Amino acid sequence: MFFDWRPSEFKHNSYALRMSYDVAGATFLAASTSAPELFVNFVGTFVTNGDIGLGTIVGSSVFNVLAIAGVCGIFCQPTKLDWWPVTRDTVWYLVAIGSLTSVLWDSLVMWYEAFVLLLLYFAYVFQLLFDRRIQNLFRHEHAESEVLDEDPMTREEEPLKGFRDRVCVKPQPKSNFCQWTWWVIKYPAELMLACTIPSARSIFFLSMCFAVLWISMISYLLAWFLTILGYNLNIPDAIMGLTILAAGTSVPEVASSYIVSKKGYGSMAICNAIGSNTFDIFVCLGLPWLLNICIYQHKVVIDSTALTFTTAMLVLTASILYLGLLATKFVMGKIVGCICVISYLLFLIIACTLEILLNKENTCDIEDSNGFF
Repeated sequence: MFFDWRPSEFKHNSYALRMSYDVAGATFLAASTSAPELFVNFVGTFVTNGDIGLGTIVGSSVFNVLAIAGVCGIFCQPTKLDWWPVTRDTVWYLVAIGSLTSVLWDSLVMWYEAFVLLLLYFAYVFQLLFDRRIQNLFRHEHAESEVLDEDPMTREEEPLKGFRDRVCVKPQPKSNFCQWTWWVIKYPAELMLACTIPSARSIFFLSMCFAVLWISMISYLLAWFLTILGYNLNIPDAIMGLTILAAGTSVPEVASSYIVSKKGYGSMAICNAIGSNTFDIFVCLGLPWLLNICIYQHKVVIDSTALTFTTAMLVLTASILYLGLLATKFVMGKIVGCICVISYLLFLIIACTLEILLNKENTCDIEDSNGFF
């Protein structure tokens, strides 16, 4: 429900700030769609004191890279991507993976390690500010681009349809029973959102902030529910994060990437998927960890030893996507999509197996006086 109008928000943002669509996808869109992971890790760090936040971010990173690329490749028309933004964000993602692996190696997070993660994200944003100049160093100055220009300053700004324009629209008369049923189910939520989120065409930045707030509150309830469910079923926190919660919190990335890919902004979709992973690792992990250490004056302990090896496996997932695009000359199609989906399923099997074998007991004790309640 948030996602029908989200691309319009970021078109407004990128046009107002004179940012190209791929840079907007790697910053604003990535940060907004990563709000669930940020608040889930706050819950895991401050409330449950478990690994559900870390497991969610590691799992969602794989989901973003492989599952989103699979959805866009299989269900959208083949799209020619610009090699530069994909390469740029993949390199930064690999830097993030290397940094996180080194932090988790001793299963302890120190304040300076969390602080370095935040500094690296600011370095990433700083590099994006000079992205055009850096591109000129690697591109031929007079070479013709093989892809459509996705710069909002060189396109005519198209009319944007706001969220309020469709919230009360009933299904078409020829709609089937399932469409009518879905409309009835989601109408109360859409009405509530319409009453609390300003129009994108009037106050677009405030509209984005309210949407992020809604996503954050829902993410808290989701983390709360799955933590209790995992405790009762004796499922480790990390497995709950790697599977159910990772897929659930990555729904914003899937929806946003699918919509912008359908509209022809393929580079923005992939940069959103990869850029949100960079934001997840640098900010969604670094910020809660740093605040926890500063407030409680102790190190953050990572209970799951398997997550260190799972994090290192992220390098393989990023390589699969990039090499697949490289082999197809950066054309996102069904072949790349199928490879990504199969690789994601294999990753889940390996990661969950490692978690079960290396961690005999790793669930949040919600009945402890210092636990969930």
